[in-house]
Amino acid sequence: MHDRSHRKVIAIAAPIGGGKSALVTALASALKDSVTLRFDDYENATRQSVDALAKWLAEGADFNQLQAPGLADDLAILRKGDAINARDGVSIVAGTQDLIFEMPLGRAWSATTDNIDLLVWVDVPLDIALARRIREVSADMLRQDAASAKRGLAWLNDYLGHYIATIHAVLEAQRRTVRAQADLIVDGTQPIASIVQSVLDHIAQSPTVAR
Repeated sequence: MHDRSHRKVIAIAAPIGGGKSALVTALASALKDSVTLRFDDYENATRQSVDALAKWLAEGADFNQLQAPGLADDLAILRKGDAINARDGVSIVAGTQDLIFEMPLGRAWSATTDNIDLLVWVDVPLDIALARRIREVSADMLRQDAASAKRGLAWLNDYLGHYIATIHAVLEAQRRTVRAQADLIVDGTQPIASIVQSVLDHIAQSPTVAR
């Protein structure tokens, strides 16, 4: 059982394009005096080659092999209410309420498992998540000059090739493993306000994440 004197950590997990960042931002706004911590600011996985990810999948997709130096220590420090120095050099101090943890690996990454009080999985069909990602990238390309847009189109073409070959299988492995360990599964196709309310309702009803 977690020490109730510690800040409560609410972890948010979803596939790429699933709406993690939007939910983290909206939830942090709804939960006054909360702070956020993001796995993406620490991880090295997206810097790996597609071949390295394919090898990781072939060897069993062990999420503990994915590296995020310093993340576990910073989460533990914040949960105790102490300050950390964020990657941008700005000091982060845990508030008196909750800590919102954007963590796509959920409890499958054992280094932070014991410091997660509530794991929320944002359930979104992978085709919808991919469409959102393509729309985001293409909208950015439409704002660029012709040369930049062409480079963006080339990137998107490569990304979709990698998605078919490897990334889709990585996301399936994530869904299989992380979703099964979630305390709350929300429908990521719903309006963000409805999703936030579902999380708030769960928090209010759960003694392990009591406010």
